[in-house]
Amino acid sequence: MRRGAGDVRPISASKNSPSSLIWGLAILGAVLVFGMLAPIFGSPVHQDFTHGLSAGGFPVGLSARFPLGTDTLGRSMLARLAYGARASMVVAVISTISTLTVALAVGLVAGFYRGKAENVLMRVIDVALAFPAVLVALILAALMPAGLLRVLVIITVLFWAYPARVAYSEVLRMRGRGYVEAAEAAGSPGRSTIRLHILPHLFPLIVSYAPLNAAAAILFEATLSYLGAGIDPPAASWGNMISDGQQSMGYAPHILVEPSLFLALAILGFLLVSEGLKARERAISRVSWLAV
Repeated sequence: MRRGAGDVRPISASKNSPSSLIWGLAILGAVLVFGMLAPIFGSPVHQDFTHGLSAGGFPVGLSARFPLGTDTLGRSMLARLAYGARASMVVAVISTISTLTVALAVGLVAGFYRGKAENVLMRVIDVALAFPAVLVALILAALMPAGLLRVLVIITVLFWAYPARVAYSEVLRMRGRGYVEAAEAAGSPGRSTIRLHILPHLFPLIVSYAPLNAAAAILFEATLSYLGAGIDPPAASWGNMISDGQQSMGYAPHILVEPSLFLALAILGFLLVSEGLKARERAISRVSWLAV
């Protein structure tokens, strides 16, 4: 029997959705708590020369005091991993908020008001997507002072264009919906139409995209730090820890393996959250009479 507009079935996501979302949130929660507790693990820059590497290259720092060992300079790997987690989560959250805010503003202006604003903004997006990200990042890094702020600005500048195009396409699709046309016919101002009829339907798309942006931001921050254009030593970052570990892979592999595992775990957490949110969004679309 055909389902009518008012016949709405209970929302039930796919079988994998709840487990993906729960596991992803659990992983990210653990990484977040680990980063917040960083001060209790000690200083990430303090050097203990009595617990460095032995003459034969073996990590003698594996002890109750240094459960994850030390690096070649005698610094606690546990403390550095915790401060690296803090830096990565800060980058993930702040850069995602700034990136999606810019993308949402550009997509709304270009998709709703159209005209010259649409032409100019879409050409700017095309130019932004045309340049290689790593090359532009290295150029911007050379022009800006070192620090976390530099990383946040670079990621925002490089990451806003693609979600802006996605938001623009979605706004164009909703622009022709009956409820938007009815609001305009009733004399609703453009800002009110956007706030009441566009943003509520655009918000789920932005929320489902946010974890993917956060995962990409963490990976890109690690890449910049690995190349020496992100968070500079002696400040702890998983990227510069991986760079240090690569040089000592032959005699102290834990220096490379540990930050690599934490980086992969954080990215996995965001990807699982994204998968769970997308599954729920598909389930909502199947039962909503507005999603036609």
